[in-house]
Amino acid sequence: MSEDLPRAVLINAALNGKGGMHTADAGGMIWVHLNGNHPEARKYLRDTVGLAAHAIDALLIREIRPRYEELGDDTLVILRGINFNPGPAPEDLASIRLWIGNGRIITAGRRKSRAISDLRHKLEQGFGPRTEGEFIAGLLTALNESIEPAIHQIEDTVGMLEDIPSEKIDDTSRGQISDARKETTQYRRHLSPQRDVLGRLMHASRPWIDQALRWEVQDAFDRTSRFIEDLDMLRERAEILHDELMNAQNMRLNRNLYLLSLITVIFMPLTFVTGLLGMNVSGIPHADHPLAFFAVLGFCLVVTAIQLLLFRRARWL
Repeated sequence: MSEDLPRAVLINAALNGKGGMHTADAGGMIWVHLNGNHPEARKYLRDTVGLAAHAIDALLIREIRPRYEELGDDTLVILRGINFNPGPAPEDLASIRLWIGNGRIITAGRRKSRAISDLRHKLEQGFGPRTEGEFIAGLLTALNESIEPAIHQIEDTVGMLEDIPSEKIDDTSRGQISDARKETTQYRRHLSPQRDVLGRLMHASRPWIDQALRWEVQDAFDRTSRFIEDLDMLRERAEILHDELMNAQNMRLNRNLYLLSLITVIFMPLTFVTGLLGMNVSGIPHADHPLAFFAVLGFCLVVTAIQLLLFRRARWL
């Protein structure tokens, strides 16, 4: 990277057409990767590259959905991949924005992307993309390779939770169920429009879209469709698991309330008797009899036995 390049430029190289890359001054298809968070990125795109304001906004805006747009001879493609960076939640997908035109590929991201790092590593090793089409194909492959393990991890988590009896699910398991539901919803919300982008890219007419790229895009489209189907299934399984957990909790709560109600019914007449005989007024029969306490105790036991017998006949117990 040249000394006079702004600090927002993380990669500034040219594809040598043989799977490697060299300095941008040597000629060839230029690849520039920008840090979208850096304040100098906008100035570089405006003054050095000469992009229009709306194109710059699309490359640098904080939140944007997957998108495909043709602007004259230039093409804007926005895709999303799994965020593996520490800090934000992994389900918070990171976007990769591409601008292709005038012998240049411009990529920008607000977070570090494993897909970009993989492409750079392959170019440094000499077996990377040679054309714009191969560049996008490699990027799509890297994105799908990051999404698939994340979906498998959710599937493993849901499968493990399904094997746990509902009465043994603790707060940690409940949190895992909630996380699984959240992740599947988040992933699907971004992969669904990304599938539409791949569909448009597959049928687009651009000089750099050859038959090989169409096959790669078709494969990415099919894999994304399968990801969405898997996410729908996982979301349904997580919903069923959540419903079963709620039903089990409601059953336990109802059983506890039922037992408390029975205890209340049993002690209600006993409380009446003890309260009546416990009044500090004169005239209570046999108050001075030495066996009065045992007589009252026996009466209470008889009343309790009669109640239990009636509850059993009524199948309340």
